[in-house]
Amino acid sequence: MREKVNGVSTVKKEALQEQVYRKIKERIISCEMLPGSVVSEENLASEFGTSRTPIREALLRLQREHLIDIYPRQGTFVSPISLQDIYEIYQIRLLIEPRIARIASRRMDRGVLERFLQLFAALDMKTISFKEWFQYDRDLHDYIVECTHNRHLIEIYRVVMDQNQRMRILAGRLPKRIESTNEEHIAILKALLSQDEERIEQVMSAHILASRDAVLKLEGYIHE
Repeated sequence: MREKVNGVSTVKKEALQEQVYRKIKERIISCEMLPGSVVSEENLASEFGTSRTPIREALLRLQREHLIDIYPRQGTFVSPISLQDIYEIYQIRLLIEPRIARIASRRMDRGVLERFLQLFAALDMKTISFKEWFQYDRDLHDYIVECTHNRHLIEIYRVVMDQNQRMRILAGRLPKRIESTNEEHIAILKALLSQDEERIEQVMSAHILASRDAVLKLEGYIHE
């Protein structure tokens, strides 16, 4: 009986740690917790109603993902975004994403693409919430890579996009950037529906470069 109880306790503990980790990570990549901001274990433990242990475990895990910086005797901070981070992340995207879109286009459901196209074409950019729009954005990019049916590539891509998401969310606050991105998505979807592989690579590359250029215009969040 003791083993069973301990087993249940262990499962609950692991579930709690995972829940705390996911919630903190979501706050970081959605920029609810901004780059460079102080992270308080005490405040998070109080908010989540836990001891500091699952908070500390989550922060250590996020440190390994380069989303949290922990400095002994100085504090814990959301990792800043550096120019090197920007160039490296967008270099990866430019190397793999246009090719991903080209390969994945052969396996895509035309009905799904048409629904995405109708969605982005019908969005009212004056009223849609920031959070809702970026969820649609991420859904589209995730769908494209998932159509490769390559689980290792999907895993690598999600790590890259988690790092990239907060850059893109911050850049989305620039005037007209979301409107421009929406038009870029429409161009990508039309290319995917046409199955013109050269065009697919061209519009995806243009989209990634436009995103990078917008991120480079950010002030106050980028460090040398």
